[in-house]
Amino acid sequence: MSETDFPPRDCHIDEHAAVLKSSAEVLELARSGDVRHAPSFVAELARWFPGHADYLDSALAAWMCKRQFGGKPVVFHKPRAESSEKEGG
Repeated sequence: MSETDFPPRDCHIDEHAAVLKSSAEVLELARSGDVRHAPSFVAELARWFPGHADYLDSALAAWMCKRQFGGKPVVFHKPRAESSEKEGG
């Protein structure tokens, strides 16, 4: 991110650093036998990650592809289950 001057790199790096810090804290608690926080941490991580990937990670991918290849990356999306059911398949 720094090498390519990705504009929101500081925000992106800060988000990753916060998740890694929380992960280390929960791991340390779990190693000491305190697993009370693990389920809520996992739930929060599962809630956070899709939005992070959809916005910051996809913006980074687009930025890097544009700089290296002059265009946007091709993205394939798996059909959602509810869409398939409504369409009869």
